[in-house]
Parts: sequence; structure tokens; C-alpha cells
Amino acid sequence: MDIEKLLKQSGKFLLDKMAMAALKAVLPYVLAIGGIALLLFLLYFMIFELPKQSVLGTFDTVKERTTGFFYGTKEETDERLFDEYQSIADRWHEELTAEQESQVQTYALNWQWLAQVDRSLNDPSFFNTFLNENVKEVELRPEETFEEVRPKFTWKNSEIITVKEVCLRNGGEEGEATYKKSTVTERQPVLLLKKAETIQNDYLYTYASETTTETSPSACGELTTTVTQDILQRIEPMYSEDWVPLREILIAHGAKRVEDQDFLLEYWLSYLSDGDGEGDPLIGWSPVIGEIVWPTEGSKITSTFGSRVHPITGLIKLHAGVDIGVPIGTPVYAAKSGKVIFADFLGTAGNAIMIQHDGGMETRYYHLNKVKVESGQTVKAGEEIAESGNTGGSTGPHLHFEVRVNGEPVNPLVYFGYEESSDILVYRPLDIPVLLEWLGKRNSMLATKEILTMIDDAAKAQGIDPYLLIAITGAEQSFVPKSNKYADKIVKNPWNVFGSWKEGKGAELTTKDAAIIAAKTIVKLSRGKPSTVSPIAWLSDPENPNGVYATGSNWVRNVTSIYVQLSKLVD
Repeated sequence: MDIEKLLKQSGKFLLDKMAMAALKAVLPYVLAIGGIALLLFLLYFMIFELPKQSVLGTFDTVKERTTGFFYGTKEETDERLFDEYQSIADRWHEELTAEQESQVQTYALNWQWLAQVDRSLNDPSFFNTFLNENVKEVELRPEETFEEVRPKFTWKNSEIITVKEVCLRNGGEEGEATYKKSTVTERQPVLLLKKAETIQNDYLYTYASETTTETSPSACGELTTTVTQDILQRIEPMYSEDWVPLREILIAHGAKRVEDQDFLLEYWLSYLSDGDGEGDPLIGWSPVIGEIVWPTEGSKITSTFGSRVHPITGLIKLHAGVDIGVPIGTPVYAAKSGKVIFADFLGTAGNAIMIQHDGGMETRYYHLNKVKVESGQTVKAGEEIAESGNTGGSTGPHLHFEVRVNGEPVNPLVYFGYEESSDILVYRPLDIPVLLEWLGKRNSMLATKEILTMIDDAAKAQGIDPYLLIAITGAEQSFVPKSNKYADKIVKNPWNVFGSWKEGKGAELTTKDAAIIAAKTIVKLSRGKPSTVSPIAWLSDPENPNGVYATGSNWVRNVTSIYVQLSKLVD
């Protein structure tokens, strides 16, 4: 037994010696590899993660933030450079009207992304083939980088032609009246996006002329209104792969290896969030299924439709749809039968689908994980078209769902029984400075203190909400854009009282007179409203014994949508 014990002890000793010898042999290599890994981590942190956290504003103090971003640069540590990046990036939509901007919002340039791309492109520690090989420090070039990555747009001239029959009352003896029909033709020039050249891809837009017709009763008999306009038919990406234009920029700066491009693209894409998925939630609401289909298997609204104020830049931005919180992979359905005009990757929208429907309606589905239809395909209401995801400028898994009517975003929830709880017959003063900015961004003729004061006075005298008057100008005349060649005439009657601004009594009014008449009309039409009908819908309800302000379901939806936006803007 003693010999056996001795052998065991000797074996253990030999094993311990062998293990120690092996450890001594590999320890230098382990330390070397560990040191290299630590060095690589520190380099990554200094070059990439430190500036990233600085741009995102996660540091406790301004000094920490600026020190982190300016580490390794020749620039003075100046917090104002962040403001410069914001100002430069915001020029992506300079000289665009509100109507144009709504067409290209998915191509918006994020200032945080611009700042980090500028820093990376001009960092010689990564781009060692930079033009000046003697440069050892980062030289920030925000203006030059902006010109490289900014989106560029080509536009086509078009117009919306409205041919409207109106009923005119002829004068006669007291108690007698005769009526006759008259036709009014309005031509509104518009600019439509023809081509978008972006860092993601180049996109070509194709349109076709379509005419819609509506009828309404009158003392003259049935009146017909036709609207002819170019409707978007197809958006086609020019490159079969995404990010080809951005890869070309990287190649021009010396990043010719695909592995290097992939690394930077993945790093930069973490900045391409436009805040979609974050906003005002809607608590305790469920959709009432109506004329269109609810687009997914879930009804949790994580972000509502309407204008938002950016927490950093303070700029007003429209969230043109609703965000429905659902897990990745949840089925997505076509809200209505129609034709797929886009099914591909679309900038901050991620994987996206757009469907064109009858009546000038278009629905959009963003941030998809998987697309199951192709451009040009016809789909039926309720047909599965995709799986929800978290692609593009998204802060979490959800479906962004939009409805547009004649190109203008409207609140999708009004199609599912949603009503804003506001009383249009309660006066509240206009916030004129806020509206001057909001209407000014829309190139509106209404954006003057004089006109807004007239509207406010007219509403106050009748005891109604002046924001409703402004919402009606948006639905009736798109807030009277200055680009309209008849803008000087339309602004005198943007509510179309007496039928039209173009002829008859409607053409003889001043803005003040028209505002007063519109306010009085709203009071008159609001009488006897049933409790089950929304205030705005009652203004256009055929069952309203007082008459109707306008005909057609689109009028109610558009006025309601704009009114909600304005209410959120000043709440």
C-alpha cells in the first residue's frame, strides 16, 4: 500500500511539474495575445465608441462629451461644432416646400450620422491611404462630407386639375329664386419627385394620370366634381444591392476592401434612427374594423400620428403614420386591395412596401423583416404581404403604418373608429408665433401675423376653435402655397365659402370677410349634432338638416387629421 501511495504522489508531482512547465511555455503567448486584444479594444473604443457616445450625448458633462468627440483631432474642443453639424445636416431639405418634403422624408439626413461619418472618413488611422499621408490627426470636414452624402432630388412639373360644378342663385322678386349650374376649373401646380439619389440607393419614380369623380346634391340638381392628377405608380431602385452609393464614397476615400466597408457600414447604420418607434403612445384603444383592414396582429399603438418636436434640434417634424408594437416576424396584411408600387429597401424606412389603391389612397408599411410581395403585383385586402421587423431607422420592433390620400399623410386611425376628443365650439387663442413657423415651413400665404389675427378674431367672435378654421384651409386649399399662381386670389377665400374663390360672391371677399362667414357657417352646421357623431364629421354629414360644409369622406378625414396635428402642436 505504501508503494502504491508513493506512486500516486509521484505521478501527481510529475503532472504538476508538467502543467507548470506548459503554463510557463504558453504564458508569454497568452499575455501577448491578451495585450494585443486589449490594445485593439482600446483603439476601437478611442476611434469609434468614444466619439459615438459623445455624439449621442451619453456623457454626464459637456466637457466629457466634447473631449470624447474631439479626441485625436486638430480641432479645438468646442461644443458649438455639434450645433454646426445639426445646422449643416438640416440643409438636406433646403428650398423644399412642405409638399415636396413629405415625398422625401424617408431620405432625411441625420446630423448625428453625419458627424460620425465625417469623423470616420477623415481619420487617417483607418484610411491610411488618405490623400495626404503625412496627416496623423483627424481633420473634420463637415461641409465637404455633407456634399458627398446629402440626398439629391429631381422633380417633374405637374398639376391637379379640379373641374367643379357649382350652383348659383339668380336674383329675383322677394320670395322667388332661380338657380343655374356653372363650372369652375382650378389648376394647382405641383412638383412630383422624379428621382432620388441617396446614400442607400438611387430611386426612380413613375406616375400615371388618374381622374376621380364625386357627386353631391344641390338646388340645381346633382353637382359633379372631377379631379385629375398624376398618381404614383412605381418606385424602382436602380441598384440591385443596397448602399452601393455609400460604398462608392468609401472606395474613393481608400476603403477598397469589402471587409472594411462592411465594418464601417454596420457601425454607421447604428446612427440611422429617426426616432421611429418612439413617441406618444395611445393607451386603451382598439381598432374598429371598417372599410380597410387592420394591417397586423396587434393593436398596441406605441407612437401616434402627428407633429413632433425634435428633443435636440427643436425642429418640428411630422410623424406621418402610427407605430404598432409587435414582435419581429408578426404577419403584416394589405389594408386594402391594390397594386404594389414599391417593395424594397427605402432608407430610414428599412424594408418597405407601398400599395396604391383606388380613390387616390396609398398605404405604406415600414421597418419590415421580410417582404413577401414584388413591385407591380396586385394584392387583395387582408392578404399577407410581409413580416414585421426592426430595419432602417427604427428604435425597436414595430410596424410603421401610413395612409396617404392624394399624396398627403392622414391619420390612419380615423379609418378604424378613432376620434379626437376636442370641442370645435370652444374658443382657444391661436399661438401665432408657433403657427407662423409651422405655416412658413409649408410656404403658406397664411403665414402672416395679420391674417392669423383675422382668423383668431373671427373665431373668437363666434366662439369656435380657430385651429379648425386653419385645418379647413389645409383641406380646401393646402394652406394656400405661395407657389400657386392664383395664391393672391385664393388667400382671400381659402375656405371656399359661397362655393369657390374664383367666381361669384366667393371671388369678391376679403380674407377677413371669408373667415367670418366660415366661422358662422361652422356654428350653424354644428347645431343638433348627435352625441354619436364627431363634431367635424357632422359638418359634412348628409343627414345634417342644416346643410353640409363639403362633400366626400376625404374632407372629413383630412380636416380631422390636420386639426389633430395643430392641436398637438400647441398642447
